[in-house]
Formats: sequence, structure tokens, C-alpha cells
Amino acid sequence: MATIDPTNKDSIARRVATYSYSLRALSPPDPLELGSAHNGEHARSNEKEQLQGLNERFSSYIDKVHYLEEQNRQLEEEIHALRRQKLSQSHLSGAYEQEISDLRSTLEQLNHEKNRILLDAERADEDIQRLRERCEEQERARQQVELSALGMKKDADGALVMKVELEKKIQALLDETNFLRDHHEEEVRELVAQLQAARVPVERGDFQKPDITSALREIRAQLDGLSSKKQNTAEAVLRIRYSVLTGAAEQNKDAIKSARDEIADYRRQLQSKNAELEALRGTKESLERQLGAIEERHNTDISSYQEMIHQLENDLRRTKWEMTHHLQEYQDLLNVKMALDAEIAAYRKLLEGEETRYKTFSGSIPNALASPVRPD
Repeated sequence: MATIDPTNKDSIARRVATYSYSLRALSPPDPLELGSAHNGEHARSNEKEQLQGLNERFSSYIDKVHYLEEQNRQLEEEIHALRRQKLSQSHLSGAYEQEISDLRSTLEQLNHEKNRILLDAERADEDIQRLRERCEEQERARQQVELSALGMKKDADGALVMKVELEKKIQALLDETNFLRDHHEEEVRELVAQLQAARVPVERGDFQKPDITSALREIRAQLDGLSSKKQNTAEAVLRIRYSVLTGAAEQNKDAIKSARDEIADYRRQLQSKNAELEALRGTKESLERQLGAIEERHNTDISSYQEMIHQLENDLRRTKWEMTHHLQEYQDLLNVKMALDAEIAAYRKLLEGEETRYKTFSGSIPNALASPVRPD
């Protein structure tokens, strides 16, 4: 914008004087001055009037110059004020831009934090799922161990029942063996007694022979025949019964041997079952100890897993609360950003209007200075 310097007053005055002198030089000669020389005083008076008019015009020019200088000063002050306002608004816009940049960086950080929190939440869900699967596996293993222990307990009870039955069978066989032995010995004693009873009368008859008279010889002969018949009959009966008893004894021996073999077999089975029972008892005790250890470890793991799940749930709730808080802050920052954008747009529009008005004033001042001033 072209401005009027106050030091240009002399140049303006010189321009006005030159202009007045050129007017005097170019003005047509007065016919009164050419007509008579004795009208000099009248010519001088006209010249004074012209000089007075020029002085008045010069004074009006000076007033106009002062007015234009005052207008120029006011315009300069307004321009400086607009520049200061524009500069302050540019600083304010820079501050707003810096604040918007900070808000954007904060928003990006919040987005990163949100993504990290979501990732941590997903990982926490995966950890909880893995812990639940491990708990289910531990529960299945515990159930299998309990089933195995129950089956072994049933086997041990069956072995104990079988042991009792075998002991009963052994006792029954021993009783039967003792009964057969006693019965056999009694029958043998009876046979021996019968044989001795059959032989005694004959021997007694022989002892009485020297004391009997001759009259009794016939009776003796008859008795000898009868005793021989009875002896033969008794011996036959004894042989038959002896053979029967011998066969029965052999059969009893075979039965006793079979019973003894069966008893030995039962004893071996009993010993095997006892050993198996002891092994099952040891296995049962070991499994019970393992089951107790597994249950204790399972309870400990469940407690730790429940504590971990509780902690993860608390972390998840805290994370959700932080996400909600960050989203609220993000919404507030977004609202502030929108308000700042609207305010910046309003300031920009205002600055554009001031720049347009400033350009209009800048274009009008040179035109006013460049236009020639005509005398009134």
C-alpha cells in the first residue's frame, strides 16, 4: 500500500507553487495592462487578488494534505492492528494446530492402548480356556484313577472272598481225610478183633483136650470138623472183608492222595492269591496315595486357577473400564477438536474478510493520491 510521508509537505507545496506559477504564465494577458501603462496600480491590485486566491487555494491544498495524512495515519494504524490481529490469530492458530496435533497423538496412543488392551483381553480369554481344559483333563484323570482304584478294590475283595472259600474247602477236605482215616482204622481194628475171636475157641479147645476123657473124642472130632468149617467160613469171610477193606483203603488212599494234592493245589492257589492280594493291597495303597496327591495337587491347581481366573476377570473388568474411560476421553477430545475446527474456520473467514477490506482500502488510497486536484 502507498503511504504519504509527512516529510513530503515541502514537495507538495513546491508542486502547488509550480502549478500556480504555470497558471500565471499560461493565463492570457489582461487587455487593460496592454492598453495603458498608467493602470499599473490596477494591475498590481489584480495580481494581489490572484496571489491571494492562489494562497487560499494553497491553504486548501495544505488542509487536504493534512486530511489525507490523517487518513493515511489512521489506515496505517488500522493496518498495523489488523496485522497484529492476524499475527495473534496466526499464533492462536499455531497453538490450536499444536493442540490438535497433541490431541491426535494422544488419540493415536489411546488407539494403540485400546488395541493392546483388546489383545491382552483375547490372550486372557485364551489363558482361561487353556486353564479350563487343563482342569477338565485333571478331572478326567482323577475319575480314571478313582475307577481303577475301585476296580482294584473289587478285585481285592474278590480275592479275599476266594481265600475264605479256599480255606473252607481245605478245612472240609482235612475233616473228610481225618474222618476216613479214623473210619479205616476202626474197621481194621474190628477185623483184627473178629480174627482173634475166631481163633480163640480153637485154641481153648486145644487147651482142654488133655483133660477130656475118651468118651468125648467123638465130640472133639465133631467139634474139630465144625471148627474147621467155621474157621474156613470165617477165613473166607475175613478174606472177603479184608479184600473189601483193602480195596476201600486203597480207594481211601487214592482219595486221600487226591485230597492232599487238591489241598496242596489249594494251598498254592491260596499262597498265590495271598501274594496277589498283598500286591493288590500295595497297589491300592500306592494308588490311594497317588489319588490323594493328585487330589491335593488338583485342589491346589484349581485354587490357583480360580485365583488366576479371578485376577484375569478383575483385569478384564479394569481393562473394560479403562477402555470406556479412554473412549469417553476420546469423545471429549473429538468434541473439543470439532469446536476448535469450527472456531478456526470462523477466524479464517474473518481474516479473509479483513484481508479483502484491507486490499480494497489499499487500492483506493493510491487512486485518491493519483487523481489531479482541480481548482474550485
